[in-house]
Amino acid sequence: MHNHKSGLVIKVAQLLCVLIAISLTSCGKDEGKKTSTQVAAKVDGAEISLHQINQVLQSAKNVTPDNVGKAKQEILEKLIDQQIVVEKALKDNLDRTPEVMLAIEAAKKDILARAYISKLVSSSVKISDQEIKQYYEEHPGLFSKRRVYNLQDIGFEKNDQVLSEVKEEIAKQKTIQEIADSLKSKGIKISGGTYTRPAEQIPLEALPSLQDLKEGQTTVFEIGNAAHVIRLVKAQDAPVDLQTATPLIKNYFMNVKGKELIGEEMKRIRQQAKIEYVGEFQAGAKDQPKESTVAKPSVSPDIEKGVSGL
Repeated sequence: MHNHKSGLVIKVAQLLCVLIAISLTSCGKDEGKKTSTQVAAKVDGAEISLHQINQVLQSAKNVTPDNVGKAKQEILEKLIDQQIVVEKALKDNLDRTPEVMLAIEAAKKDILARAYISKLVSSSVKISDQEIKQYYEEHPGLFSKRRVYNLQDIGFEKNDQVLSEVKEEIAKQKTIQEIADSLKSKGIKISGGTYTRPAEQIPLEALPSLQDLKEGQTTVFEIGNAAHVIRLVKAQDAPVDLQTATPLIKNYFMNVKGKELIGEEMKRIRQQAKIEYVGEFQAGAKDQPKESTVAKPSVSPDIEKGVSGL
């Protein structure tokens, strides 16, 4: 019974944390002056605003101009469900339990820290038109010569001897199935399949070689500790002009430059802060780096390779 209640408390805490996040981000100078056009629904008198829906919509995936209306409706239904559960939680005074109070406080701190980081990056990172144009021209495979590729892929752990044998088989124009069978016969574990990928979803270092392939041709890529035998089944031109690419490239630079700025800022403000380690943490504190990673936004490998947002 205790475990059941504990699990319920944690779930309610998570719901409350999400509610706080939505509330904080939608608060502004006009708070308390909502007009009827800003209200999407009411649950027992509690208003759910368009601001709350739009806030969730910003982080939603696979939203297009064609399905944005449906997406908003789905978000509203989830917010209604959330509000109903929150009301039940408040009626049971779950917001006063130690577990929930700690979770709410942690959520508030995380939101405020991220708000500071976001403000720092947006106000300090400057990207010139020349930088954007230069990046566009230096990466034709992502933009002016962008293609959508239909590929057959065999992936395996990189091994110099195996790699050499695979390249010989490619030179002899062996089919990808024959190469896969050959690898299996040697006890090599393989993965892969057939898939369609636009240029921005392919590792940047592989794009130039892939661009030069003709339909039906096979090549091999070495990426980190893995090797991939790639056969180009079909490629379709899908260029992106500079105007369309500009906000995407700008977003990439915001991520890269922002990451550097955040590292410097965290180092600076940690040096200014008075930090005292207590009890069991005193001994280990000497070995800790002086830089903190608190509130740093995650940057995916694809973003760092220059394909963010596409």
